[in-house]
Amino acid sequence: MKWEEYLDKPIPYEIVRPKVYSVDIDGTLTTDSCWTDDEVLNATPNQEVIDKVNELFQHNFIVVHTARRHELYQSTIKWLEKNGVRYHSTRFEKMPCDVIFDLDAVNRVEDL
Repeated sequence: MKWEEYLDKPIPYEIVRPKVYSVDIDGTLTTDSCWTDDEVLNATPNQEVIDKVNELFQHNFIVVHTARRHELYQSTIKWLEKNGVRYHSTRFEKMPCDVIFDLDAVNRVEDL
């Protein structure tokens, strides 16, 4: 088959569709659980997880999710920027996605 014959055929959805990764913050991107602005800003980063998330960012859609109160939004964004976490969106509640990357989920860094 000549390459021109492929032009009229649709590309299968699973080839072009990026996966949506939902990545928790407390205990996943950080080694701590944070409930105040000071705790958020001084949380210890989990560099192994951050490196993996940044790698996945290249070809997938990364949503950082957390159960933190909305009042901690600004300090959370500052922490993500300070620690070089690459993401497309944030969500302060759980969401539908392809993969949940959370300390309470079944996915491990090694499995991604």
